[in-house]
Amino acid sequence: MRPHADAKQLARRISQGAFLLLFFVLLVKTDYDGRNELAYPVKIFLDADLLVLLTSLLSARKLPAALFLALLFVPVTLLFGRAFCGWVCPLGTLNHAVGFFDRKFAPERGNKTRATRWKFATLLFFVGAAIFGIQAAGLLDPISLLIRSLSLSVMPGINHVLRLFLDWGYRLPWQPASDLFDGAYTFLRAHFLSFFPARYEQALFLFALFFLVLALNRVRTRFFCRFVCPLGGLLGILSRAGLLRLSMNEKCTRCMQCRDVCAGGANPHTKANWSPSECVSCFNCSAQCPEGALEWTFAVARGTQDRLDVSRRAALSALFTGASTAWVMKTSPARARPAPELVRPPGSRPEDDFLARCVRCGECMKVCITGGLQPTLLSAGIEGIWTPKLVSRIGYCEYNCTLCGQVCPTSAIETLALPAKQKNVIGLAFVDPSRCIPFAQGTPCIVCEEHCPTPKKAIVFEERPGKGGKPVKVPVVVVDLCIGCGICEYKCPVVDLAGIRVTSIGESRNPENRLRLPTGPYSGSPRLFL
Repeated sequence: MRPHADAKQLARRISQGAFLLLFFVLLVKTDYDGRNELAYPVKIFLDADLLVLLTSLLSARKLPAALFLALLFVPVTLLFGRAFCGWVCPLGTLNHAVGFFDRKFAPERGNKTRATRWKFATLLFFVGAAIFGIQAAGLLDPISLLIRSLSLSVMPGINHVLRLFLDWGYRLPWQPASDLFDGAYTFLRAHFLSFFPARYEQALFLFALFFLVLALNRVRTRFFCRFVCPLGGLLGILSRAGLLRLSMNEKCTRCMQCRDVCAGGANPHTKANWSPSECVSCFNCSAQCPEGALEWTFAVARGTQDRLDVSRRAALSALFTGASTAWVMKTSPARARPAPELVRPPGSRPEDDFLARCVRCGECMKVCITGGLQPTLLSAGIEGIWTPKLVSRIGYCEYNCTLCGQVCPTSAIETLALPAKQKNVIGLAFVDPSRCIPFAQGTPCIVCEEHCPTPKKAIVFEERPGKGGKPVKVPVVVVDLCIGCGICEYKCPVVDLAGIRVTSIGESRNPENRLRLPTGPYSGSPRLFL
């Protein structure tokens, strides 16, 4: 193992560790800390994602300024190849670590196979869908996938276990131990534990997918990076013109040690068929070579024998499949009439524009103070899977919070000033007389009105005849004042199905989604019951 080659390998490992640590720190800091402003650039990894930039540009026809950070990696890729994959990408680092944990499960790991073409087909599929307005790349984009998996499944599980353990320790009868656990809780609450013990729908499913991505590295090192990752496909296409090239001299003894340590399956053991589109610039091959037969040099790529193994027909088929999938998705019933339960976060763009931008990263759900933002499954159609919706029975939209707009990397949720956010209507509350305590039981209850946050209460009381003719005050919703924040539904003391519920009707972003009530000289101000 040569010293200068080993130094490159060590530099790569330090870079991987530093960026992975930075990623985890920023993910933990994607949380409410008592202020309505985030103190850290928590979405910087998404801002540096070339795949998000490309597909957002194609699907939304516009590009948030923050995503131009990703353009910095174009010259980096043209100089050093897929250095982002080998030196920066946090999911790539996790895959690399798991894949090399037990090498006997991945024989001949450095051989390039025809299966590598699937990542290019996946990229073209997402490009085809994006051209026709469906931003689906976030489903498999490595940064979005990792943030979503950790935020919505892994970290809530860790938080839950830590809270149970700290609570157990705090209740110990021995006072010094109890004080120790109390101090540990104070420290972790300030630096790691989430503000709210969030619980997310589909958490087990998302965890299973994440576990599968990591487990496949036991079959082939960096399985996801080599065969699935659309960002890897995009960077692989650019890296074919990269200036950093691998060359082999006459010292090679065909020992195949370079092949066995190759992280990307780039054929480092062949003089003519080294594949820059698969190489992740890990420098394992040159560091491992006992004869010093491999050298890295900068040279103009006048041509390459590197094949993407994707024929013109296959490329056009992938593009057309993505485009036709987008066409079919646009005919779903969810596009014809908004689902009542689909309450989007405040600042969300109109649904078509929202789906053209949202990368399903889960940042908005992670930062939600109350944990009310949840990943959708089919309520927005298959094209809206894992996009955010507000489930008021789980958590409400905090009146004085604008964090979800601050963390959105593509402006699918616009950043609103607090006064504008407080007037932004995301839905409308309806009282259910069959379940509302004053209506159904004739028993006074003022919980919904008491918690309504609007300056002029959107829930008022009217007297109605109760049991035995005794009048009882019942809640009614004033349409013009309700913003659909959902705190009334969240706080409703009816423990299962609330006596007051919020639907998406009346949302500011959709002029067509309106409650149509008869108007006339006697109609007065509209007030709502289910």
